[in-house]
Amino acid sequence: MLFYIDVTDADRFMRDEDGLEFSDLKDACEAAVALLPELAREALHGPTRLSAMMQSRERHIAAQVRDEAGKIHFRTRLRLDMEWPAPRGS
Repeated sequence: MLFYIDVTDADRFMRDEDGLEFSDLKDACEAAVALLPELAREALHGPTRLSAMMQSRERHIAAQVRDEAGKIHFRTRLRLDMEWPAPRGS
């Protein structure tokens, strides 16, 4: 079965134009979930990317699985929160 996995990283949307063959919807959904940590690692590579990420308080990376008709069957999201606690006594 052909499914498409679209990705959103921060405010950037990347539409899957090619799709991939999966044995069923469950396999496509598992692939979408497995993709998120890989994308997070890529987002951290390089000093400019990491320092830019550290400027914000959170980062969302999401994926959605859709069929050939465009129907979305599944969504998953990974959220990275960054917090700078105030020093004790302040």
